[in-house]
Amino acid sequence: MSTHNNSAPRILLIPGAWMGGWIWEPTVDELRDRGLEAATLTLEGLEPEASDDDISHVPLERHVTQVANMILEWPDRPVVLVGHSYSGMVVGQVADRLPDRVISSIHFDSFLPIDGRSLIDDWGPEEPTRAHERADIENGNGHPFHWAAPPPQALEFEPGLTPQDRTYLSERFTPHPGHTVLDPAHLDHPISQQKGMFVASAATNIPHMLRTPDAATWDIRVMESGHWPMLERPQDVVGLVTEHVESLD
Repeated sequence: MSTHNNSAPRILLIPGAWMGGWIWEPTVDELRDRGLEAATLTLEGLEPEASDDDISHVPLERHVTQVANMILEWPDRPVVLVGHSYSGMVVGQVADRLPDRVISSIHFDSFLPIDGRSLIDDWGPEEPTRAHERADIENGNGHPFHWAAPPPQALEFEPGLTPQDRTYLSERFTPHPGHTVLDPAHLDHPISQQKGMFVASAATNIPHMLRTPDAATWDIRVMESGHWPMLERPQDVVGLVTEHVESLD
């Protein structure tokens, strides 16, 4: 096993919607084997034992504060944050809040925060789609402010997942705190002014804010995968994270 490089940034990987730290644990293990110091966590309301009431009352700010507090509790070392899907909303705000600690971020198919806008504000191609999703979250099928996980049949449309991957996800998904995707983000500076890497799946359009001149510090990549690259192409994910962290030396 490799020895940790005590001068390298720490890497904190944040799970996306409906998932806990378990989705990133194999990635964390591989990064540690490469000599990097990596960790993950489960965001509040997504623990297996979370009650319906717990899930219903978690705001977006609590996830941002949870991650920021974890970074502040560590010794004074730079941090690289890794987000996926929903957690890009969290990662982008933490990086904005702690610019002296978060030296870069890596986003895998992330929703990127825009000040004053929620994730659902940019969900789907049309407002009727967004309105329907908001209503589903607010009602939560009898559990208000629960964002229901995709049903097993929806994962059939992810061709990069094996049958084992689909079972793994569907058996471990939990409802996601609905307020976290309805609450607006708060940033002091546009995310395009941050330093980072954005890795889009081949079917994802690169967010328009990364095409502006302000985004010169972003490294844009496209991966031939679906929405769960840590399952579909785990070694490529580890390789991109390692490459990006090493480029910061």
